[in-house]
Amino acid sequence: MTLEWGESPPKQHVVIVGAGFGGLACARKLRRSSAYRVTMIDRHPYHLFSPLLYQVATAGLPEDDIAFPVRTAFREVDFIRAEVTEIDAKTKQLTLNGKRVVDFDHLVLAVGSQGTTYGIDGVAEHTLQMKSVADSRLIRRSLLHTYEEVEDGFLPTTALQVAVVGGGPTGVELAGAIRELQDEIRREFEDIAQHASVTLIEAGPRLLPSFHPKSSAHAQKTLEKMGVTVRVDTAVSRATATSLHFTNGDELVAGTRIWAAGVIAPPTWKMLGETDRANRLKVQPTLSLTDGIWVIGDAAHHADDTGRPLPMIAPVAIQQGKHVANQLLRLARNEQLTNFAYRDKGPVSYTHLRAHET
Repeated sequence: MTLEWGESPPKQHVVIVGAGFGGLACARKLRRSSAYRVTMIDRHPYHLFSPLLYQVATAGLPEDDIAFPVRTAFREVDFIRAEVTEIDAKTKQLTLNGKRVVDFDHLVLAVGSQGTTYGIDGVAEHTLQMKSVADSRLIRRSLLHTYEEVEDGFLPTTALQVAVVGGGPTGVELAGAIRELQDEIRREFEDIAQHASVTLIEAGPRLLPSFHPKSSAHAQKTLEKMGVTVRVDTAVSRATATSLHFTNGDELVAGTRIWAAGVIAPPTWKMLGETDRANRLKVQPTLSLTDGIWVIGDAAHHADDTGRPLPMIAPVAIQQGKHVANQLLRLARNEQLTNFAYRDKGPVSYTHLRAHET
């Protein structure tokens, strides 16, 4: 291609799939680049601040406070509401909704994660999950309506017992928030409030297994101080409409059963490269998968210095999104790429646990 005097080369097209934390961080750094034009694609027209879904589930925040429209976030970024149904790495083309084709020079996969029940009997049918606003709405309805049903005699008092399965960040926050909700509405249901409880169940030996053991111990101590029963080394073998069964033979009766245990990357793009057990694509240290394709956030398997994959949390996705944006800017300047290194900002501080610290 021959350029006229003073004419700028055409901008390369960067397509970001996913309007989560990583995708937005990448778009924010690239939006005013003279070398690239940016298009973001997502099934939903909004960004969901998923770490606060538990606040909606426990009536702590209205739904509008944790979601905002993507179209108005960055005026310099084009947005397409669609689902990517096919990726052709050789021709560098995406197919949207099985019809529309979009060409790209660079593709950033920031597709996040999804829940999984690991195929455990009854979990899909008899537990609530929390990956969307609609899920949070169902949990809130279950928690609040149960009090009314028990008080009116339509349900037994054991229905006020809540079980949260999964000792990761979501489960820890949710268990603490539910316990606070139970304390807040105690005066409205004085005759039955003493039957309410929360049990947090983790299959592994400690809560927050992706974090430092000190953070795990602190979280468990604080939850127990709040009145949450914590059960570690306890794996669910079956769920029913009224209880959870464990591999050690125990049973826990609970009116509300919330599944926050399983998180995997979407399996749709496994054909693009090697994946781990959680469907995460194994990326190079630069976060590149193949020429022109980058993977960040929950969809990326990137090991730390010890060889362990980084946790599937927002801070990792944000830092990776910024890093890929910087990589693309380096390419535009003909500079060498750099390896990604996650900077841990210190122990996690949990909103609903903070007020109960000793």
